[in-house]
Amino acid sequence: MAFNDGVFMTPEEEQKWIGSCTGEAVDHAKLYAIELPWSNPFSGAKSHSSSPELPSRLVVEKYVEVYCSSYQSRVFPVISKALFTESLDLAYGPTNAFGSDSARSCVHAFLSVIYLFGLNGNLVEAHDCVTYSRAAQGFMASLVCEMSLSGLQSIIMLIQHQYFLGDLQAAAVSVSIASRLLFSLRAHTMSPSDSAYHKSVAEHHLRDLFWLCYSFDKDICLRIGQPPCINDTHCDLTLPVDYAQLQESDMQRESRSNTDDTLPLFPFDLRLSMIKSNVYQALYSANAANKPASEILSSIRSLDQELEQWRLSLHPDIRPTLSFHDETPVSRGLNTQAIMLRLAYYHCVALIHQAIDRCRGCQIRDLVSSAMLVTNVNQSTLSFLEVAMPVLAGECFW
Repeated sequence: MAFNDGVFMTPEEEQKWIGSCTGEAVDHAKLYAIELPWSNPFSGAKSHSSSPELPSRLVVEKYVEVYCSSYQSRVFPVISKALFTESLDLAYGPTNAFGSDSARSCVHAFLSVIYLFGLNGNLVEAHDCVTYSRAAQGFMASLVCEMSLSGLQSIIMLIQHQYFLGDLQAAAVSVSIASRLLFSLRAHTMSPSDSAYHKSVAEHHLRDLFWLCYSFDKDICLRIGQPPCINDTHCDLTLPVDYAQLQESDMQRESRSNTDDTLPLFPFDLRLSMIKSNVYQALYSANAANKPASEILSSIRSLDQELEQWRLSLHPDIRPTLSFHDETPVSRGLNTQAIMLRLAYYHCVALIHQAIDRCRGCQIRDLVSSAMLVTNVNQSTLSFLEVAMPVLAGECFW
């Protein structure tokens, strides 16, 4: 995602712009060589094939055990082991039962996530994750009609799949469908209950799915320049009880075992996702396009302060530094989640200060200050990625 005078550019426009600045064309073969093989559009892995049959229920149940005990399930709490049993009952039951299509889609989507994260082991003959995701998408019409928890889980897992393979336009469409299911199931207005968090409680699991969709929505809208699907003013954005403290504690202990009462980490800090929402609304929405330079500058300063307050609120062990020098994630013991947090912070700084390009008539010192900040965080991002690659999970490349 790039900007030209503060305006979003399409991927094709980005590549032409990069080529004009560097005199070099993007080497896609080299770029995709460090990714998962099925995410390479030039490898032939995405050729159409018939939908695979579901493996035996026993095999899927073993996958559920593997996923729910993995670190990935704390970041992406897409299923509840207890509640997923209901989806399996429908998926492996009579095909004419209401909700069975959504349930089968959900199991296919779950298998795509299992293979995406490399959690499949040697349990069954391997299909690539694209095959399973396509099978899940084949039930899309039924998902919309049935409006069930299984269908919601399926779509959010498809978002996961599309996001990690860099297909952000498809992910944006999936987010729009997921958001309607969230609204239908009232997950957007559920306040945290007085009872302690437990993944087997349907309301708690639905709330996890809301936050997952919210996080993806706010990140994707800034990356592709399209409005978010979830309007903050229509939602209860009360954070889980003790979210900040538990999130920091868990992020520093990747080896901690998972239980049903372990609060999820989510792919991005939820507070940072709210800041992203404010960034889009204040700087990149249709209303923001008509703001005078003075208001844009004021919004930049306000958002910069909001982002800095968030950064300083984090524990020093996981707090992103203002720039990256010669430290290494390996020596600091950063896990994937902490690495992604650092990259998300740099991305937000760039998004906020790149909007200065639309401030015609601003004082030179403001233009120079923002330009230096953008250059610094972009350089820091590239330098940090270079040393983080040995630690960063392959599916997180994009």
